[in-house]
Amino acid sequence: METTPKPAEAPKSKSSPVKLIAIVVVILIVVGVAAYILTLPPASTTANILIKDDGTCAASPPAAACLFSPTSYTLTVNGPAVVWKNVGGVPHTATSNVTANGSLPSFNSNSIAQNGGTYSFTFTTAGTYYYYCNIHLWMKGIIYAK
Repeated sequence: METTPKPAEAPKSKSSPVKLIAIVVVILIVVGVAAYILTLPPASTTANILIKDDGTCAASPPAAACLFSPTSYTLTVNGPAVVWKNVGGVPHTATSNVTANGSLPSFNSNSIAQNGGTYSFTFTTAGTYYYYCNIHLWMKGIIYAK
């Protein structure tokens, strides 16, 4: 009777524990990064211009406490958007004057809600932009886009 030799068994991989540890480490890293991203605070809107008021903005006489702060702001054309943030107690707008020849683009925020509402606008044309609050016409500001 002839006996054929048995094929040699494949040696068991000694790296199995190493592979298992590597997989566990990768999983822990992925879970850690995901947990970090999920627990980040929401991105806050940084305001360039605050809209302030005394809670009433009485028209007669015009309330000195109702204003854009700062009154004038200089920016770079095609840079980050300008953000107006209403930190007052009544709604406001940021509305640009239309130039006589219409050479500068205009902007109008419509109503910006009180207590934290925001409006942003990106300036793409250099120039001086005069703007005001369409609700409280004595509130005025200037944007210098360079």
